Amino acid sequence: MARLKSLYQHPPGSFQFIQPETGQEKPFVGSFNAVVAQVVQLRQANRWLADKHAWRTDMAGVEFDVEQQNVARLIAGGFLTFVDDATGYTAPITDYPPAEKKTPWANAAGAVKRVSAGVAILMDWLGSGGKSVDYAVADRRAAVCATCPKNDGGDWKAYFTGPVAEKIRVQLEMKNDLKLRTLHDEKLTVCSGCDCPIQLKVHAPIEHIMAHTSEEVKARLDPRCWVLQEGTKTA
Repeated sequence: MARLKSLYQHPPGSFQFIQPETGQEKPFVGSFNAVVAQVVQLRQANRWLADKHAWRTDMAGVEFDVEQQNVARLIAGGFLTFVDDATGYTAPITDYPPAEKKTPWANAAGAVKRVSAGVAILMDWLGSGGKSVDYAVADRRAAVCATCPKNDGGDWKAYFTGPVAEKIRVQLEMKNDLKLRTLHDEKLTVCSGCDCPIQLKVHAPIEHIMAHTSEEVKARLDPRCWVLQEGTKTA
């Protein structure tokens, strides 16, 4: 069975997934983690369709579906260098990995929680004090993120929709009005470890960030992440 060579290196068109049975007309587009989280939310909102079509809703099942739809898309487009064993590809039907030992909707909630941790930081971007960190601190953080493998999320609009997207848009305008910039802004996307727009996060006080960063999210960050380093000093 063909598999993607990497879940972190973005293929042409980035990672995509569409569930036409729900009436979805445009695919989700973004990093692998972001697309998976959106598919979980979509299936949770359409439970009767999930039951009807036997869609998996646990993380392993959704990740498998997203991966295989991208495998099929890339092979059809001739982008074989992104796929292992492309010559032996057959559309998977029942090749699911073992189910997790949790109820489907509990697993769905866990997937959404992963993205929600990043959203929680952004909903009150600078914390109760309303002040950004010094320029030197933000620029040092941005320098770390610029070369980090987790800095792979692409446009933040592919991650967030609705009220959250509007909140981020306003915060980005605030950031520009306050002239909060770093030398690395053009290289900063969305972190696939914490699911935060990095251009905003590098200006947030570490105390505010740590208040919304769970152990699960910490485990997903790159070992050299400045959040881990600064968080240790404030603990």
